[in-house]
Amino acid sequence: MNRVTPTLLLVVDDSDLRDALVEILLAEGHAVVATENGDAARTWLDAHPPPALLLVDLWTPRRDSWRLLDALRREPHLMDVPVVAISASEERHPAIREVLAKPFDREALLTGVRRFLPPLH
Repeated sequence: MNRVTPTLLLVVDDSDLRDALVEILLAEGHAVVATENGDAARTWLDAHPPPALLLVDLWTPRRDSWRLLDALRREPHLMDVPVVAISASEERHPAIREVLAKPFDREALLTGVRRFLPPLH
């Protein structure tokens, strides 16, 4: 039987961090789509089925991650997408289910992802 790997949408403006996170998540067998900001993620969401998980850096230069999270709460087909935020701030958005406090390590990342995505093996 063929199982479809659920897609994880990653929104991180820092290219080094984004590349490192993609590498870690791919090595764990996740299907990852990486965008550099909330506007690019929104464009992707408009053209694809909802991801199984959204992993988003809250503090992008234009604060467009906040607009993305607002959109998730307004649109019925997106409101159930779990959101794990990456943040060094105490500020929270109601769409967020869990926060990875910066700095975090590989194991904290994978633990957060595993809470919302089914096991791949």
